[in-house]
Amino acid sequence: MRRPKLKKASKRMTCHKRYKIQKKVREHNRKLRKEAKKRGPKKPKKDPGIPSAAPFKEEVLREAEQRKQRLEELKQKQKLARQKDLEKKRKQKAKKDATKTNKHPEAEESTMKLKAKSNKLLDKNSKKSFCRELKKVIEASDIVLQVLDARDPLGCRCSQVEQIVTQSGGNKKLLLVLNKIDLVPRENLEKWLHYLKNEFPTVAFKSSMQLKDRSVQEKKLTKKSARIDLSRNSMCFGSECILKLLREYCRTQDKAIQVGVIGFPNVGKSSIINSLKEVRACTVGPVRGTTKCMQTIHIDKQIKMLDSPSIIAAPSNSALTLSLRSTADIEESGKLIDAVNAIVKHCSKQQIMLYYNIPDFRNSVEFLTLLAQKRGMLKKGGVPDTESAAKLLLYDWTGAKVSYHSLLPASRSLSPHLTKEVVAEMQQGFNLEELEKDNMNTIKAVKCPNLASSIVFQSSGLTNGTIEENELAEETSELENMETSEAADDLTEDDQDSNEEEEAVEENIQTSSKTNPAKLNVEEESLEEQPAGEQPPTLSFNLDETTDQADAYDFNTDYV
Repeated sequence: MRRPKLKKASKRMTCHKRYKIQKKVREHNRKLRKEAKKRGPKKPKKDPGIPSAAPFKEEVLREAEQRKQRLEELKQKQKLARQKDLEKKRKQKAKKDATKTNKHPEAEESTMKLKAKSNKLLDKNSKKSFCRELKKVIEASDIVLQVLDARDPLGCRCSQVEQIVTQSGGNKKLLLVLNKIDLVPRENLEKWLHYLKNEFPTVAFKSSMQLKDRSVQEKKLTKKSARIDLSRNSMCFGSECILKLLREYCRTQDKAIQVGVIGFPNVGKSSIINSLKEVRACTVGPVRGTTKCMQTIHIDKQIKMLDSPSIIAAPSNSALTLSLRSTADIEESGKLIDAVNAIVKHCSKQQIMLYYNIPDFRNSVEFLTLLAQKRGMLKKGGVPDTESAAKLLLYDWTGAKVSYHSLLPASRSLSPHLTKEVVAEMQQGFNLEELEKDNMNTIKAVKCPNLASSIVFQSSGLTNGTIEENELAEETSELENMETSEAADDLTEDDQDSNEEEEAVEENIQTSSKTNPAKLNVEEESLEEQPAGEQPPTLSFNLDETTDQADAYDFNTDYV
């Protein structure tokens, strides 16, 4: 008898077979990946929320909103506590540094130099530097172009700037440029040109939106590219009229001139210079502060343009003017809803509903919620984001998107800061008849919206601007605050505050122990575990009570 084979069968195979198996496996995996790619990623399941047929739905939602608000308040208080602790540490460091610098006078000089450099860097973005640069532009220019938004020309005029230019002497001229004329009905535009030419020479203008950068080399235009370049956005209207006026003035004066361009934010100062130069020479942006200092741009041998920072609107102005002329300040202060309310009040409600395709609303908050839902601006949990909707509306109204027009004032008399002699002096040296003809040609060439499609807007009149640095509130940096503050007094005050807070927490614990003794033990343990730098959470007692009340409601028992 033969013995049975004790060895296992060999797993060896030919290379041809092994490579074939590997190839099949790769193909199979590739097929699986392809199918998974077609199906796409798994979408997370949406929260169904409370059913519409459920009883007390509004009360449940209201309770949830109140709970969220309380949690946000708690977070803000904790944030303030952290900021206080940081301020304490900074003051202690400042005190230590002050003692060290007194010992070493050489080190003090070096620190002062560093602080001066940092202050200069911070000062570039400050309002005082904007006022300083604006005054430089007005003093250096022979002709000042005040750029106005054609949708609200009266609201874009600044009486303080006009007074400075007219009273400066030295044969300085002031011209008004009505920009964004493609967003205003033709009838309204003609009326405003007729109204403004009685005070200053006025030019109708539409700046170009699509310009090449300086670095981009100009390509030879073919038939196809020429069609694209001659679109309505890329075309500029009124540039020939302005250049003709300036060149004629150069001939009469027999010298090269400097032309300063001034105005409020988002009226199109830099875009006008870019349109005249036909190249993107100046940076353009929707937010105030894009142009931080005076910039010189040579148009030709005789004309030099001076770009300036925007005029800062005075805080004494109405809410409407501040919402349209200083959007950056409103965003910083957090008064976005008030700004939107001011705009909506001064417009026709039906026209706004038609423009934004929104149903009837009672107030500005409801309007913003409807707008946020329409545009898909939702926070976590499907809550409409009213802040981002308010920002979008303000950018639409200050930018070149919404077509609206303001009505002319009832009285056609001169502005209070002007006289007939000043008006005659400003109009001297310009051919007004040719200017009127050129304006009519530009109006005919531009495609204007219909009067029915444009929103009627009530202007608030001339805007007051802050030009003098003394009028602005003093802007102190963190370093200056640290230097001027007395460290010893602040430390004693902080110690008193911390003692008062500890006493308040103890009182809250004593009151809560009467109502719920089991909760007291848990809270005492959490207070012991808490580090010394953190603020004790004083709002936790009220929040726990609300959560217990909310959990008492059950759909299984109450909903039938």
